[in-house]
Amino acid sequence: MVNIDALLSEWAYRCKKGYPDMDSPSDLKVLKTILNEWEISLPKFQEHVIMEQEEKEISITDITDILNQIKDDQKALDKIYKFIINRPGEKGFFGVSNDSNVTDKTVDTSNAPQVIFDLLSNSGDLKKYIEFSKPGFSDIGKEGNFLDFFEGKSGISKDTLTKMFNFSGKESGRGVGKGEVAMALLFNDVKMASAGAGDLNWGGKSLEVKGSNARLGGRDRKFEGFERTALGQLAEKYGKSDQQFRTLIPNLADEEDIDKKELLEAVIDFEGKAHPKGDAKKYFTEDMLNNPIEIRKSFTKNLINHYSTSKNIDHFIWWNSNNKFGKYISFTPSEADELVDKGLLRTNNTSVYQLDPSISKP
Repeated sequence: MVNIDALLSEWAYRCKKGYPDMDSPSDLKVLKTILNEWEISLPKFQEHVIMEQEEKEISITDITDILNQIKDDQKALDKIYKFIINRPGEKGFFGVSNDSNVTDKTVDTSNAPQVIFDLLSNSGDLKKYIEFSKPGFSDIGKEGNFLDFFEGKSGISKDTLTKMFNFSGKESGRGVGKGEVAMALLFNDVKMASAGAGDLNWGGKSLEVKGSNARLGGRDRKFEGFERTALGQLAEKYGKSDQQFRTLIPNLADEEDIDKKELLEAVIDFEGKAHPKGDAKKYFTEDMLNNPIEIRKSFTKNLINHYSTSKNIDHFIWWNSNNKFGKYISFTPSEADELVDKGLLRTNNTSVYQLDPSISKP
């Protein structure tokens, strides 16, 4: 014999409201679950009634009734309006994100496509995104500003674009830097790299994206045993304790009795160990050992050379994600030297305790 009171109590306990609603499909499913657990069978017509209630589709009338109940809640109406108006573009957006390799696994900390979709939806820019003709990566030229370029192409607001370019995260410990997801979604020939070199895949080429303060290497990577290198021994011999090479090397070069050729060989030997994939013999010469500015440039050039060679990078785009937000420079590894000489690319100072300094310009 079924204990009706116990059954009703259990049913009410499991319902979200604390009591059962016969018009609620979810509450009826709860009842079915309890009946199955308690091995209680129902006459076929009663089971049919429950199933019919569960499968009842929501009608326009149901929605209208709900809207009438909240007609004075402007905030709620705004949210519903945005949902309805953006619904047709949802399939199109997620199709683009999938083709761009931007998936729910792109970063570990959030669902990247959903975050960007919500951003575009809530800002009212989704329709503009869906309808604009996406450019190829080469269309941006050698330098410019992302915000100006994409606002002009799409009409998407700079505020929305800024938030898109600020999106970042981590994927299985690998950093997904600012700008990577945005570029994959905004260019028609760029997508997230699934494997191999570079952050992005640009028509089969590896494209490396670096925002402000990003590094070409490891954070706080130090040179162990510097005092045992030829350069370290010269520093000890002449009583130099400088940690930054742009001051250490010129200070050594200023010593009257130092052999400049020996100093140059020591610098080249050091960089050969610190950045073995670079070309120190090309970048360091005897006539620039006294010049702190040229020393700094040479370390930057050699670092870029080392990084691009070791990572098999075909193309770089460095961009400002700080005070001059959106400003970018697009270049190949072979073009880097000239850009460094012109002062358009710059890193912070290389030191014994910071072999891979962060980007400081653009």
